[in-house]
Amino acid sequence: MKKFNNISEIKTERISRKDDKVVYNLLTVILGELDRLPTRENPSEDQIYNVIKKMYDNAYNIKDINRDSAIEAFYLKDFIKKQLTDAELVEIIMQYKEDGLKNIGDYMRALSSEYKGQFDGKKANEIIKQIM
Repeated sequence: MKKFNNISEIKTERISRKDDKVVYNLLTVILGELDRLPTRENPSEDQIYNVIKKMYDNAYNIKDINRDSAIEAFYLKDFIKKQLTDAELVEIIMQYKEDGLKNIGDYMRALSSEYKGQFDGKKANEIIKQIM
């Protein structure tokens, strides 16, 4: 997985992509989103990742109807953490059950602690309810 550690890396990447208008504009928007954060001078890696993930999700959701969004999603996918499959999520939740977790909050905290950004919270919630 690729990642940007700071704003400077994004700016450098943007300059190197000057001839690719779609990616150049995407990186400009990402920088704009980061500039809106309270920590805009020095956002954390998590904050940078969250902005990139949001941009990826938006582009991915409309990639079939917007050519530029397809290009954006393709570019950003290397920056997104590998998502757990439903089968992997079930396996992890079953292990948590064997470890003695009792309520949905405990399961979600454990998942978020170990697999932050790698699962759909709604899907995890559904699976937990089925297993409990």
